Amino acid sequence: MVQKAAIAFMGRSADAPPELQGFLNFRAGLEKRELRGDEPVAILRIGDTGSHHVLFLDGTDLRSIREELEGIAVELDPEACKTLQNRSKADKE
Repeated sequence: MVQKAAIAFMGRSADAPPELQGFLNFRAGLEKRELRGDEPVAILRIGDTGSHHVLFLDGTDLRSIREELEGIAVELDPEACKTLQNRSKADKE
């Protein structure tokens, strides 16, 4: 069953709410990233599961985000898709 993902937070990593910092730090560790605080991130809430998925948005586009989420049986809800698409367009301008 595919879960829907909604944006729980989007902005600079340093501005993420304290309750989401653990997810951010975990993902950074998996990717062997050292957080500077200015990385653009989106933290997605996965359905009703209480799980979150962190996306580092530097150098990513909507297609690569969708491919990443497909690998964990998650798809963006319409509002999250629109928000990330608008951000991607703004980055290109």
